[in-house]
Amino acid sequence: MYSDVYLLETAIDLGITTKASGFDVLFLACAERADAKLITDDKKMYEKAVKAGIRAELLRWISSP
Repeated sequence: MYSDVYLLETAIDLGITTKASGFDVLFLACAERADAKLITDDKKMYEKAVKAGIRAELLRWISSP
């Protein structure tokens, strides 16, 4: 867990760079600060992470018809 103050500068920079929402930008900032891979099923968030140079994995669930 990180405090908002610790993530604020990173989150602001990522928000400017990626135009991600405030909530999404905190996940991006956590992944960047922790040098961790972001795993998401949100294609837009995945694309924003990759654009920002954050390692990311896109999950897609396949359902039966």
